[in-house]
This record gives sequence, structure tokens and C-alpha cells, in this order.
Amino acid sequence: MDEKIITLATHTFQHAQVLKGVLESEGIECFLQNANLIQGAFNSSVKIRIKETDLERAMKIMERIEEPGLEKMGDKKPGRPAKPRILLPIDFSDYSEKAAHMALDWAVRLEAEITILNVYFNPIVNTLPFSEAYVYDSSMDEMMVDMEEQAEQDMQAFLKSFKERKRTLGYEKKVSIKHKLLRGVAEEEILRFSEDYHPTVIVMGTRGKDRKAADLIGSVTAEVMEMARVPVLAIPEDFEYHGVDKIHNVLYATNFEDSDFVALEKLERILKPLEVKIYFVHVGPQSDSRWDRLKLEGLKKHMEERFPQTEIMCDYIEHEDFWVGLEGFIQKEKIDIISLTTRRRNLIARLINPSVGKKMLFHSNTPMLVFHA
Repeated sequence: MDEKIITLATHTFQHAQVLKGVLESEGIECFLQNANLIQGAFNSSVKIRIKETDLERAMKIMERIEEPGLEKMGDKKPGRPAKPRILLPIDFSDYSEKAAHMALDWAVRLEAEITILNVYFNPIVNTLPFSEAYVYDSSMDEMMVDMEEQAEQDMQAFLKSFKERKRTLGYEKKVSIKHKLLRGVAEEEILRFSEDYHPTVIVMGTRGKDRKAADLIGSVTAEVMEMARVPVLAIPEDFEYHGVDKIHNVLYATNFEDSDFVALEKLERILKPLEVKIYFVHVGPQSDSRWDRLKLEGLKKHMEERFPQTEIMCDYIEHEDFWVGLEGFIQKEKIDIISLTTRRRNLIARLINPSVGKKMLFHSNTPMLVFHA
């Protein structure tokens, strides 16, 4: 009987060629589909196809090379530490403080290093051009010095409080804390720093859903969540955090994409120290339920074999409205963290049709862990 051939990933022709070379060097047979149609719209739709029996080995290789970006595979920094890292961007607000408390507790469980990052405003970014010249305020230099000094003072005060909480909880020797101040546009500098730092997860606070719409547009957390290459955990301002030991149930919303397998590997690794139950759910109409339930059972079987120590549940939510169906399940099962995979799109598509992740960010008071396909 012939072995089943499946699609491992879809990339541009150039990236697919590189990935094919890496897989074959590891002894995994693969071929490219649509490789002869590399012009126009097909340029980003070349499929890497492998035997189903090679899936597990291939996913491990994909995870190793995809997280820092396929284009950087040959430029990986030597001596990169294996110890988990948590990046904690803050703006010294109440909601970033709540995220800091959760990040500290999580770091202890992961035995991770924490880097606290603050990006303070750069007034030069807002200098407006008139004709062919820039209007420059003569007091700008003094203002920049004042802003840097204020950011340093705020950081030191935050570090003092953060380290005091660390001592109070008995974490003194369990967590390494670093800090960094950067000047510029917050989301851009966070993403740039993340590329160099390679955190296991970025933990950020976000405003509550009762804020006026103007506060949500251009949210730093939403932009980082949309564009970061590593998992992002967003902690809503209105989330009632009672300690990491109170986190028991995690929901992963699946749409049966190939990328789910990579995301679920990362999810299990991040959450394993918390000893949680993971719910794999799919929301869809009743007409699709039979086939989708079979897919869920296959996913459950794969995850139970891959992670026998983790309690796993699967459920199909029959509902025409994704948000209503998911919110009802969250309330019923007392879900503590929502997780899902989101895809990058071009700027126009993002403005017209925000991602599922961004919508959920302002729809729920439940923390959300976002992965990228």
C-alpha cells in the first residue's frame, strides 16, 4: 500500500527550496508542488510535501528553523543559550504591572530569564515636514534628555518593586532579571528587540474592553501580537489574576491548519510546567460537524501520543457565530487562557479585516496566547 503524502507547509518558491534542502539533509524525502508556477500569485504558494510517517520528525526540524525566521537559518547566532526567556514590555501602567506579576510567576515555573523592556517616546518621530524642510524645535534636545531621565527613574522604581515581589515570594535565586530602555516607536522597537533576543514568549498587558474605541486603535499589544515571530501572551487589564497555580484550563481554537501542529508543540512546552488541561475546540455550523469531529478526534489522538502526560480534551462547538460560540464555551468550562494561531497579512487586509487574534484581544477578559503560522 502506498504511503500517504501530506502538505507540511506552504512558502514562497525561494523559502520552499531552502526548506526542502534542510529536510533532505536530515533524511526526509520531500518534493515541491506548484514549483513550476512561480510567477505572479503562485509565488507564495509552493507546497512542501512529505510522507505522513515523516511528519513528527519534520515538525521538529520546522520548529527549530522557523521560529527565528526561515530567511535567517544560515545566520543563527552561535552560543545561543537554551534557557527559556520571557520578554516583558512595560509602560509602567497598572495593566502592565498585572502582566509583570504573571510573567514573574511563569518564569519561576519555566526556570526562565526575564528581560523588562521599556520604549519611551521619541519626539523626533513626530517632527512634521513642511515643504522640503523639517521644523525642529530648539528645545527638542532638552526634552529628549528629560524623557530619557524620566524613563530611567520609572524603570528603577519598577525594578525595585519587581525585585521586592520576587524576594517576598521566595524567588530570589530562581529568576534572572534584566532590563532595557529604548527610544522610539514602542511596537517597532519591541519587535526589533525580540528578533535579537529570541524570547520563548512575550508577555504584555492590554487595556480593558470597556475603553473607548479610540484607545484600541493602534494598540501596541495588538500590533506586537500581529507581527511578532514568537508567541505573545496578552493579559487584559480586567483579568482577575490570583496566581499561576489558579490557571487550570487552556483553550486552543483550531481551524485544522497544518500550522496547528507547530503551534501545539510550542503550547505544550510553554504550559507543561503549569500542569493544565488543554481543550482543542473548533467552532462551526452543524452542517460541517461530522467531518470536523473526525478531524478533532485525529488531532486528539496525535496529541495524546505526543504528550501522554498532558490532559487533553476535544470539543466541537456548533454555532454560526464564532464569537458567541467560543464565549459560551469559555464561560462553561471556566477557561483561563485562550490560544490560537494567526496569520500575517498585508496592511490593507489587516485594516479592513482584523485578525481573529486581534478581535479576541478586545472581546474577552481572558488572557490570550497567540502563535503565528
